[in-house]
Amino acid sequence: MKKLNIILLALVALTTLNLSSCKDDDLGATIFDTKDYPLDRSLYTFPLDTFVKVNFQEPYNMRYLYKLQDIGSDMDYNLTPCSYDQCVNLAVLNKYLWYDVYRDIVGDEFLKTYSPRVMHIIGSPAYNPTSGTIKLGTAEGGLKITLYNAEQLHPDNLDMLNEYFFKTMHHEFSHILHQNINYPTDFNLISTQFYNTAGWQDTPDSVALGQGFVSQYASSQAREDFVETIANYIVKDSITWANMLDGATRSWELATDVDYDHWQRINAKCLRGEAHRDSVGYYYKDGTTSGGKVVTCQVVRKYIQRNADGYAVPDANGNIVYLSIVDKNNVETGREVILKKLDMCREWLKTNFNYDIDAVRYAVQHKQYIYDENDHLVLDAKGRPVNALTYVRPDGTTLMDELRQMVDRYKSLMITK
Repeated sequence: MKKLNIILLALVALTTLNLSSCKDDDLGATIFDTKDYPLDRSLYTFPLDTFVKVNFQEPYNMRYLYKLQDIGSDMDYNLTPCSYDQCVNLAVLNKYLWYDVYRDIVGDEFLKTYSPRVMHIIGSPAYNPTSGTIKLGTAEGGLKITLYNAEQLHPDNLDMLNEYFFKTMHHEFSHILHQNINYPTDFNLISTQFYNTAGWQDTPDSVALGQGFVSQYASSQAREDFVETIANYIVKDSITWANMLDGATRSWELATDVDYDHWQRINAKCLRGEAHRDSVGYYYKDGTTSGGKVVTCQVVRKYIQRNADGYAVPDANGNIVYLSIVDKNNVETGREVILKKLDMCREWLKTNFNYDIDAVRYAVQHKQYIYDENDHLVLDAKGRPVNALTYVRPDGTTLMDELRQMVDRYKSLMITK
């Protein structure tokens, strides 16, 4: 009995010791390594390592991982790292076209609060063999953005640069924002009848515009529609954006009731690789293949008034009657739907983040393109906006040369072994 009492007293003492030790100010030294190791000045990558530390990690607590992180990569894809030079290009453009814009327009505190904590750069694309699509980026849990295909970055091609990188960055960043504060639930109801999660990649651009989407991918689901509306509005130049809205005033559809003889003629032209368009705007897109050859085609046509057999029914004056696929009474067009969505995005960003999307767009556009003294886009001989990044100045330099200097200047601090 005496022995039992001793054991009980020992247990009470141990429990008391444990309870008294559970204080926030008495935890002892951390088990984690918190030492701030200096960058290795002998490494070839030291200039870029220093640039990303100074411009991303220190001000915004963001780890910019341009050396492929195997443990942080999607193992469902065969991925490769990006070359150093391309990583330099993407890093300086990231600062110039994204972080600097948000800092100047929305503020440092906004970036410190909502900036991703990790950005992972992948050199190769992420192909999905099942759907035939390419993953351009991901936003994970409001903390991490992964960008793919960085090896194909070309500053002299702004359309490609925006489509594969900066539209993707604004897209993924917008996901992070709505993962923090939900976007308006009413947005889900605007185009609910047209979302196609499984087959969005088969929706031609013209059809998507007519339905009120700024891109094919926007037609996949509401949350992608929301961020695609934001991202496309920011990066598309004023001419391209106006053309998109103009195209959205006319609706197109995938034809399912084409007369058999007409279908055969169209299909035959398709198989021969010939372009085809008739008075009501038929054209075709690549369809199913066999042995590497197209064996059947999808016909896309303008959405007009037709009879039960699929033939055009003109008005009393013999004119074709164009309809809106959004509303058969032609009350609302794809253009009006896109602008309605944009207004909803604009109000949500301003209300919740004091984020002026029009000011952000203006800043991005003026960093990407050359404008004249009247604030009009300067066009080249082919009528395309002049690229401000690669425009050759009178002294023979370009803006890209200047941006890359932000990294190259750290070369003077390197140590040669």
